[in-house]
This record gives sequence, structure tokens and C-alpha cells, in this order.
Amino acid sequence: MRFLAACVLTGLTVACTPGPLTPPRTGQPMNKPVALGSEETTGSLETTRKQLMGVWELVDLKNAPPKGGVPVPVKATGTLTYDQYGNLTIDARTADPNAPVAAREVPRVSFKGRAVIDAVNHELKLMDVTGNVNPDEVLAPERRRRYAFENDLLKLSSFDERGTVTAETTWRRVK
Repeated sequence: MRFLAACVLTGLTVACTPGPLTPPRTGQPMNKPVALGSEETTGSLETTRKQLMGVWELVDLKNAPPKGGVPVPVKATGTLTYDQYGNLTIDARTADPNAPVAAREVPRVSFKGRAVIDAVNHELKLMDVTGNVNPDEVLAPERRRRYAFENDLLKLSSFDERGTVTAETTWRRVK
């Protein structure tokens, strides 16, 4: 009986001994975890907001004729400002006959609103737009815009419900 008790006691003692005191040198995580917030995903909403944030100057503008067709060049100047809260401001000037009539009737067109970003589809939609002319006549805020970043350029293409491009703008980052 004593022999049996000694065997059980020895077995329990061996089973409870701790493992190695030094960590294994060859084991590694299989998925290379990254701490939250330490590396941003390309194309994420936060990355797009950071790319948009700042002041941009208008370098090129093309607008589709009122009866449709391929967008034609419009001579214009302007700035686009996007802040950390999603607010978008556009100030522009044009007297070009290819520009919308409402944009030619004032010395400076000014709009303010929010830009709602769809990072998956690379689109943004203007919301709650106010301005010194009717936004519907100049910006068509109900339309979505595709965005693309190329170095220090931002390209926006406005398109209608059929997917036809109605306007194209190119902006260069100022700051």
C-alpha cells in the first residue's frame, strides 16, 4: 500500500513540475499581428480622409454640355478645402461659356457642405450643400463623385445615375 501511495505521489509531483524557465527561441506567431492604430490599411476611410485633408487648387475642369456629350474644358480657377471633420468648401471663378449659367452669373461661386466618403468604391457624395448660387445648377450634389489620388493631384469625376461622367476636375495640393 505504501508503495502504491509513493507511486501516486511521485506521479502527481512529476505532472505538476513547471515547464522550461526560458521562452522557446524557435516559435513565432503564424499571422504576424500588428497593434491597433500602428499601421493603416490602404484605402481605408481614415487614410482617405487624411489624403483629402488640406487645401487644393483647381488645375483642370471639364463640364458636359447641358444636352449631354463628352465633357469640354472650362477655364476656371478655384480652391477646395477639406477639414478633419469632413467639411468641404469650394470657391471658384469662371466666365467661360462652357460653365453652367449659374456659375457665370456671380463673380465667385462659393459652396460649403459635407463630403461623405465611400472608401471601398473610391467615391464621395456632397451633402447639406449651401452656397451663393443654387448648388443643384452648378454642382449637382445628388451625384456621386469618383476620386483618385495621383501624387499631389486629386481627380474628381462626377457621374449620373447611368454612370455617365458629367464633369471632371483636377486639383493640386497647396497645403
